[in-house]
Amino acid sequence: MDQKTFLCLLYMTLLILPAQILGESVAEAKREKRNAALLPLASYAGLTVSAPIFLALIAAYGIYAVIHAKIYSDTDNHSCVGNSGWCRSTCEYYEYIDVGNSLQCGSYYCCRPRSG
Repeated sequence: MDQKTFLCLLYMTLLILPAQILGESVAEAKREKRNAALLPLASYAGLTVSAPIFLALIAAYGIYAVIHAKIYSDTDNHSCVGNSGWCRSTCEYYEYIDVGNSLQCGSYYCCRPRSG
């Protein structure tokens, strides 16, 4: 291997490696910034919170931990099942309760339209 090829490979390696390290540190900083606005999960236990806080808690702690702490969302104006249903306290006559996806809705039901 001649000197030019060796130097070219060395410089390419030096250019590529820091990008991965920098990307990981930026992602970690964003994660810390997102979680910094939230209080510990125990401080929300048994409360009803707004939809953005509810979704942030799910993103930070996971759906199981949020449901286990009995934290509920106070709104029914967000969609469930990828915009094919809505979270409501009671479903309309033309809708059915999607039991498998109701966890997204906190204390509400995921109501999806009946077909046909």
